[in-house]
Amino acid sequence: MGRFKRLTVTMATGLALAAAGLVGTAGTAHADGDCGATWNNVGSPANLYFYDRTISQYVYAGQVEQEYQNCGGGVVNARAHFQWSGWFQYEYSNSAVIVRLYATNSSDQGAEEGLTNRKDVYSDAVEIHHANPDAWQAQASLYGCNPGYAAGTYWYYGTGSDWGTPSTGYC
Repeated sequence: MGRFKRLTVTMATGLALAAAGLVGTAGTAHADGDCGATWNNVGSPANLYFYDRTISQYVYAGQVEQEYQNCGGGVVNARAHFQWSGWFQYEYSNSAVIVRLYATNSSDQGAEEGLTNRKDVYSDAVEIHHANPDAWQAQASLYGCNPGYAAGTYWYYGTGSDWGTPSTGYC
């Protein structure tokens, strides 16, 4: 779901619940998106490879990592960032990658698809408190490649630490 559509649905649902008296209008802020603060890398990145049948070997497609921004007032946004290998961009122009920010315990996850005509592809940003605990992972897969995806470490914002190790993706 795109940022605008998700925001519209979230706002409409929140207003309806507040009007019905089911939730209060004050409380913890959850503002998905880019608040304009600096984005910082966090956790360990993971590499993504593609099997080229013409040369019978895997070639490096790019790397996925997680980024976060501190917006103040307890709001912290996170997103996944994929950067294409320059060689892959040239040799496999018009390839597409799906970049996703994932949490096992949240249905509000950011995703985006991007072609090789952009060096960097970013998922939609998600406020980290949509998951409890606040543990998120950046993932990337080449379009049409299933299940082969690369996954950076789960980053647990509660303690500022990695959960596990990154997982290299092969397609």
